[in-house]
Amino acid sequence: MNLTKILLKELQGSLKELSFEFEGSSNPWVFVRSREGYVQEYIEIDKSNWESNAIRCTFQTGSKSVSSTKLERHQVNEWYVYQDKEELRSVFKHFLEIIEQFALPWFAKNTEFIPPAAPNYLEENWRNSIEDFVNKNKLNLHSSESIEILDQLVIKGLVEDEIYNISYCFGEIIRNQFGGQWIYDAEKGPRVYNMGGIPAFKRWPHTLVNNVIKEKNLSLKRYFEDIAYVLEG
Repeated sequence: MNLTKILLKELQGSLKELSFEFEGSSNPWVFVRSREGYVQEYIEIDKSNWESNAIRCTFQTGSKSVSSTKLERHQVNEWYVYQDKEELRSVFKHFLEIIEQFALPWFAKNTEFIPPAAPNYLEENWRNSIEDFVNKNKLNLHSSESIEILDQLVIKGLVEDEIYNISYCFGEIIRNQFGGQWIYDAEKGPRVYNMGGIPAFKRWPHTLVNNVIKEKNLSLKRYFEDIAYVLEG
């Protein structure tokens, strides 16, 4: 039987009304809803590679996911078994009921905002602010000892521009100590990549700074030591 054809006939129209678009994939068959300012929401249906004629439905958004059986019945077993086309159609219709009754409220509860990208503090218009910040706090961007000063400044509290001044300084210390290049990421802001000559090894300094602001048990010194540990290994 043509599973894709049956699936699209039973689900595509109704899911499109809910703003979920079919991605064109097969096993898994994925429907995606995109909303401005939010992470994407996924409905994924896949067929078992181990059990004959068994399918399941999973819902995902951001770092969270849940199976249809967990939402509906709080069961661990995720698979629905069918014997013929009619039973398969019934399973798909049941998926749609679960989506409308349980998955939509679950998405509403677990939706995640996409934070706005950090400003491009690599641009020329940030240069004077950063230089003043470096001079005022007597920072040496070629010395890892200045990281302790940055940590103390974080503890004292920062206004928004200072967050990005510290981010630039921390990124420069990383770059000067381990090698690497700056690049601007339109989605996440400036990052240092190719650290230690490893192209895929990258960090967004402002993300690390914000993590330290939120979590008092973290520090920029600890992040720096973690990078050093990875490169030494």
